[in-house]
Amino acid sequence: MSDEILTLYTAQTQTVLDVIERDGYSRVKRAYIQQKYAGQAWVFQQAYSFFAQYAPRYVTPPEGAESGIWCYKDWRWAVTGAGCSLLELAVPADQAVLFDSRVWNRMLNLEFIGADSAEEDAFEQRITNMGMKSTAEAFTTSFYPTVKREILQSWQRLFGSAEGCPDTYVEAGLWELRREWIVSVRQG
Repeated sequence: MSDEILTLYTAQTQTVLDVIERDGYSRVKRAYIQQKYAGQAWVFQQAYSFFAQYAPRYVTPPEGAESGIWCYKDWRWAVTGAGCSLLELAVPADQAVLFDSRVWNRMLNLEFIGADSAEEDAFEQRITNMGMKSTAEAFTTSFYPTVKREILQSWQRLFGSAEGCPDTYVEAGLWELRREWIVSVRQG
């Protein structure tokens, strides 16, 4: 077990803060994602499901945790909207799955993550030759199961992507928020 503590930031609603106050922790249920994103939830569910399937290889989730909670090393990425607060956290490093937020955002766009630009260009050319307008078609139709499988496999590159990444782009997935990790709460 590492003694390293990470300073991370996340934006959370008052409902989440109330749960933490009451229970000592908060964990995400997949149903919350459906509620939050409604008609666009299926897109988020692709990346979130991938994370939930593979992140336990790096950090074991506690019982009841069904999805990640997104935190950032750079507080400016933890956008607080109406009814949200900015939380500064002190999290044991062994409780966080770190990754490059730019890779994560590409996953949210259902993109292929190549080992380098040459691999990405070759993949892009291949799907163009197949008549695909975008990689999203692999997820919205049943015509491209091999392409979908390749995209999902490429997402393994998320893990380890924080290595050498500038702190401004380091994102963390946590399985829970614990009361004892909260250093400060700033109303949004």
